[in-house]
Amino acid sequence: MAGIARRRLMAAPAGLALARPRRAAAQAFAPIRVRIAGLQLGANLERWFAISRDNHPRRLGRAWWRDFRAAGFDHVRMFIPEVGKTGAGMEIPGLFAEAVQDAQAAGLTILLGLADFYYQSNPWQAQDWAALRARADFLAARCDPATVVLAALNEPVFDDTPSWLPVRDRLLGVLRHAAPDHLLMWGGREWCSVGSLLECTPPADPGTMAEVHDYQGGDTAAVTARFAPAAAWRDRHGLPVVVAELGGALGHETDREAFAADLAQSLPALRQLGLPATLWSYSHGGWWRLQSGDEPVPRPGLLPGR
Repeated sequence: MAGIARRRLMAAPAGLALARPRRAAAQAFAPIRVRIAGLQLGANLERWFAISRDNHPRRLGRAWWRDFRAAGFDHVRMFIPEVGKTGAGMEIPGLFAEAVQDAQAAGLTILLGLADFYYQSNPWQAQDWAALRARADFLAARCDPATVVLAALNEPVFDDTPSWLPVRDRLLGVLRHAAPDHLLMWGGREWCSVGSLLECTPPADPGTMAEVHDYQGGDTAAVTARFAPAAAWRDRHGLPVVVAELGGALGHETDREAFAADLAQSLPALRQLGLPATLWSYSHGGWWRLQSGDEPVPRPGLLPGR
């Protein structure tokens, strides 16, 4: 994809920019909170899947997104790769803006991450922070806060929560400066694990929600026991929580039947807890891959009852 970043793929589409003035924060958060509360099942589009294939840009198109929605998904999560792989220009974010526009037209809620990882062992440099600011300015103007949640990262990787929280708050501050009306999403310091969320206190910013990621599988009782504390954290703090990455158990990465069995246990348990699940993933790779080729619907038999 570095070749794509070096070429001028597209001019930033002026038609994607929202024409209406920004609203007061309290008004802006209400519609998206209502949408989040009603979510049940979504899927991730891993990194480049939404915007390219074989190192060439592509647009999946509105018919693809309508079929994705008809397959039973009510939301989608995407995130932009790191600036070292995309370049500092807005060509790649512009392609993601088009994907957001098409997903929105299909009636989906969109969870959009503006960068990939932040490792405590390899702190961001000036170019990374500059890229986040530029992407936030660009995309906040092109993403409707009534349907799009913004996140700074895919996942943080920190040794401890006291080290992570100041960085989390700085990241949220960059997004909030550019996007005063958007709900913002963040997770715990250990790859957004459930356990690391429980170590966190909410940020001072009232317009946020939390995400957790999980690749443990287990039977319904084990899934319920693992996620019930996240639901309790949600209720205690009054912040929405979404399972923004749900895969099968480790060891089931390429075992389709085992992955389907994991989902048959996990999804009913999460629905009972009121936690929306975002499956991992539509992908060009092979691990926990939901689709065949570029198809918008999951492989037959993968989702329970479908």
